[in-house]
Amino acid sequence: MNRVCRILSLIFTLALLAPVGFCPSLWAKESRPSDVKANALGYLKDLRSQNVKRLVDIDQALRSRIEDSNPGVVEFEVSRLKLAKREHILRQEFLDRLIFQIDVKFNGGELRPFLERALTEMAKTDATSNDSRVAPDAGLWKFLKFAADAVRRLPEKRENVLIFLEGYMNRSVADPIRPEDYLNTRNYSNGLESESGKQLSRDEVGAVADGRIRGLREEIPAKAPAPATLEPVAPMTPVAPAVETPAGANESVAEPAIN
Repeated sequence: MNRVCRILSLIFTLALLAPVGFCPSLWAKESRPSDVKANALGYLKDLRSQNVKRLVDIDQALRSRIEDSNPGVVEFEVSRLKLAKREHILRQEFLDRLIFQIDVKFNGGELRPFLERALTEMAKTDATSNDSRVAPDAGLWKFLKFAADAVRRLPEKRENVLIFLEGYMNRSVADPIRPEDYLNTRNYSNGLESESGKQLSRDEVGAVADGRIRGLREEIPAKAPAPATLEPVAPMTPVAPAVETPAGANESVAEPAIN
């Protein structure tokens, strides 16, 4: 009787677990296309929000520097801040375009090959735009082309491609580094062993960028040291030439004795 109860209990348990046991979506954690798309959009929109904040900080620093009374400091600091603002404006434009591409055209599958194709098409569009005809170096086409090549050459298949792309963007959009050079900088070697570099999180990257912006706002170039002055030389007192005295001139002459 006990044996029959155990068999019935086992059959009942298997019947309950059967739907779960044969449901791969519950046993194997797989990202659905909608999840991949939502996560990618959320990540990029977060980057865009951080970039907007940095643009606001740069504008505030510019207003502060304009009030400086030292013309040399104003020119130096404003020029540097303007270059930083141009860089972040280009990053903003890149993020806006990439968010649009993923939101409209990504329908599932692997994100990495999609980004490679999307970046290449974006580079073609930018290179043939009116701005590129007027100024060959204008626009984002070079950065977009280099970014597509960097994604294609990414050696680690399991690496988060968005974190990789963020790191490449943070190097520079206005003056992009070549893909092979960027990939080389991500590895460290002591001549015998090679180790892959550690990627920074978004919070760490944001902290570094905020520190640089604070430096742009607070640093004042050191003044050049004043030229050394020579101490005046005291006038020399003329010394009378020595007069030679004939030998024996100072010797006393004995008077002759009188007898």
